[in-house]
Amino acid sequence: MVTKNSYTLLGIGLIVAGICLVPLAHVLLESAPLAAAGVSVVMLGAVSLTLGRTRPRVSPEVSTLLLETGLENISTIVEELGLRAKAIYLPGSVTHGRPQALIPLHSNSSLPAFDRPLPARLIVKYGPRPEDIGLLVTTPGTTSLQMLEAKPGPSAEELQDALTSILEGTLDVADGVRVAVTGNSIAVEVLKPRLDYRDTRYYECLGSPLASIAAGLAAEALGRPVRVEGEERGKGKSVIRLGILA
Repeated sequence: MVTKNSYTLLGIGLIVAGICLVPLAHVLLESAPLAAAGVSVVMLGAVSLTLGRTRPRVSPEVSTLLLETGLENISTIVEELGLRAKAIYLPGSVTHGRPQALIPLHSNSSLPAFDRPLPARLIVKYGPRPEDIGLLVTTPGTTSLQMLEAKPGPSAEELQDALTSILEGTLDVADGVRVAVTGNSIAVEVLKPRLDYRDTRYYECLGSPLASIAAGLAAEALGRPVRVEGEERGKGKSVIRLGILA
C-alpha cells in the first residue's frame, strides 16, 4: 500500500476539482472568470504535487530517532570500556573508502603511520605495540560525506563551502559556517547552531555531531588524521578547534 503525504492528496484534489470546474464554467455557465479560476486551481494542484514529491522519504523526526539511537549505542560502549582518549578521525584511504573515527583504548597510545588500510572491524589493532588497539566506529562525519557531489579540497574555502552545503543547506542545523586553517590547526565557526551540546563521555571522546561532521570532512579533504581538540559554545555560535595530525 502506498502512503501519500498531505501535499500529494491536496494536489490530486485540486487538480480534479479544477478539471471539473473548467468545462462547467466555460460550457454551461459561460463564465470566463470562473473558467480562469478553474485553470488556476489546476495549476495550484500541480504545484502541490511537486511539493509532495520533493518531501524527504524519511521525516526529520525519524532521522533524529536514528541519530539518537546510534549515538546512545556508541556512548554505552564508550562508558562501559571507560575510554577517555580523544578519537582520531581517519580518511577513507585507510578505512576502506569512507572516513571513520578511531578511539584508542589507551590514552598514551602513539599514532603510527597508516601505511595500509585498517581491518573493517569494530576492534582493530592499528600499530605494532600491544596497546595499539582501538575501536573503529562510524560517526555523523562518516555519512555526511555522502551528501556532497564531490570530495572537498584541502583549502579553507573548499572546506567552508562543503560544510556550508551540509550544515546550512542539506541538514539545516546552522545559519552559516566559517573556516580558518592555520598551520596544523583548523577553526570552524558555526553560526546559530541548532543542535544541543551534551556533557557526556561520548562528546568528550568524539566531539558533538557538528564537530564530528567537521572532523570527518577535514580528514577526508586533507587525507590526514584529524582530532577534535575542543569546542567553545558562545552566544549564537559554536567554535570547533581541530588538530591535523602527522
